Amino acid sequence: MQDQNAALAVAKALEAVAGVETVHLTLATGRARVGFDEARASADQLRLAVAAAGFTVAPQASGGCCGGCGGG
Repeated sequence: MQDQNAALAVAKALEAVAGVETVHLTLATGRARVGFDEARASADQLRLAVAAAGFTVAPQASGGCCGGCGGG
């Protein structure tokens, strides 16, 4: 239950960022996948929102995007 509560808190923090369109969390991996309008939000804003909610954010992988969403 604690993991689920943490996931909900992270989702709420991300959804509160202007420009966020979708949030998908995977409890098993502790990862979030976020769809957002890059004209209204940045990856740094998302990281700050999660950190402000009291959670640790893993360092960004070198090279930027993982490519998992099909983006650049």
